[in-house]
Amino acid sequence: MGSAGHDEMMNATLAQLNVSQGGVPKGPVDAARVTRFGVEGDAQRNLKYHGGPNRAVCIFSEELYADLREEGIDVTNGAFGENFTTRGLDLNALEKGDRLRVGDCLVEITDVRVPCNTLKKWSAKLPKSIVGRSGWVAKVVEEAVVKPRDAITVLEREPRFTFSPAS
Repeated sequence: MGSAGHDEMMNATLAQLNVSQGGVPKGPVDAARVTRFGVEGDAQRNLKYHGGPNRAVCIFSEELYADLREEGIDVTNGAFGENFTTRGLDLNALEKGDRLRVGDCLVEITDVRVPCNTLKKWSAKLPKSIVGRSGWVAKVVEEAVVKPRDAITVLEREPRFTFSPAS
C-alpha cells in the first residue's frame, strides 16, 4: 500500500459509477459489470489514449472536484470521464500497484491518469492545472458488478522480493 494508512480510508465509497458512449462527461448509472475490458455500457472514442486492459477503469474523486470548484472551475462527478468517482479516498496517497477492492470488484492501479486536451472545455488551463491530481487508471483483476455506495478498501501491497545470487 502507498503511504496512506488504513484509518484515512476506512469510510471510502464509490460515490458515482459513470459511463458514456464516448467522450466527456460520463453520466451516472445505478450498477454495471466491471470487466477486464472496462465498465459495461462505457466506450471511448480514442482507444490510442483511453481504455484497454491496463486502463480499463478511470478513477477520480469528489474531493478533487471540490478543490477545482474552489478554484472557480465548474465541474461535477463524471465531468472528466472517470468511471469511478470516489468519496473519502485520498487518491494522492495511492501508488502504481496499489489494489482497491470496490464492492466485489478488484482493480490494480497501473498509471497516473494523463489529463487530455478535451478537458479544456471547462477551462483552458485545466489540463495543466490538474497535473499531479488527475486521478488514476487501473486494470481489473477480479470482475464484478459494482454500484454507488459500494465500499472501497485499499489492500496491503504484496511484498516484492528480489533475488540476489550468492557471491
